[in-house]
Amino acid sequence: MLMEVKNNIRYLVQAIKTSIKSAMAYKVSFLIQTIFMFLNNASFLVFWIVVFSHTPKDASITFSNVLYIWAFSAISYGVTYFFFSGIQKINEYIISGAMDSYLLQPKNILLNVATSKSSFAACGDIIYGIFISFIASSGDIIKIFIVIVLGIFGSIFFFSTEVFFRSLAVWLGDTNMLANRYCEMLLITFSTYPENIFKTGIKIILYTIVPVAYLSYLPAEIVESFSAGKLLLIVSVGIIYMLIAIKTFYKALKSYESGNSMAMKD
Repeated sequence: MLMEVKNNIRYLVQAIKTSIKSAMAYKVSFLIQTIFMFLNNASFLVFWIVVFSHTPKDASITFSNVLYIWAFSAISYGVTYFFFSGIQKINEYIISGAMDSYLLQPKNILLNVATSKSSFAACGDIIYGIFISFIASSGDIIKIFIVIVLGIFGSIFFFSTEVFFRSLAVWLGDTNMLANRYCEMLLITFSTYPENIFKTGIKIILYTIVPVAYLSYLPAEIVESFSAGKLLLIVSVGIIYMLIAIKTFYKALKSYESGNSMAMKD
C-alpha cells in the first residue's frame, strides 16, 4: 500500500513536470492563452471596482473579501484544468470505449486519465488568482502563501465534481452537459460572489450540494481571520468529496469492464 502511494506521488510529480514542459514547448500559444484568460478575469475586477465605488458601503461585504473569493476560485480552477484537464474526457472515453487504452497501462488509471490533457489558458487563472491576492493582502507574503496553499487544495472540489459527474456516463449516457453546467453555472458562478448576498436557503445548498463554501467562502474567512476549526472543516469535506469521486470512478470502471466482457462473449 505504501509503495503504491509512493509510486502514485512519483507519477503525479512527473506528470506535472510534463505539463509544464509541454506549456514551455509551445511558448507563443501558452502566452497568448494565458494573457487572454488573465484579461478576461480582470474585466470582472473592473466590474467590482465600479460596483463598490457606486454603492453604499456594507460592512458585511468588503472589496478585499470579494478579491479573496475570486483568488481562491481562480487558483483552484486554474490548478485543476492546467494539470488535470484530462478529467473532462472521462465521459467521452467511457462512451467511445477509449478507456481501454488506460486500463491496459500499469499506472493509476484516474491519475493517468486526469494528466493526459492540459489547458494552457488555465495558467492565466492561476496567475490572476495570485495577482489579486497580492492586491487584497497589500503584499502580505503570509496571506498570499495561505491563499496559494488553500487555492491548490480547493482544486479538489473542481476535480472531484468533474470526476463524479463524468463517471456517471457508464449508467446515464452522455453526462457532458450535466458536468459542464454544474461546474460552470454552480461552482464557478457562486464561488465568485460574496456569501452574504445569498439568503439562508441558498447558503444551505452552498454548504452541502454545491461545495462553494469550502472552495472560496471559508478560505477567504481564514485568510482574514485564521480559524483552525474552519481549516479542519475544509480539509475534511475536501477529503470526503474526493473519496466519493474516486469510489464512483472505479465503480464506473467495473461496469465499463463488465460491459466490454459481455460484448466480447456475444
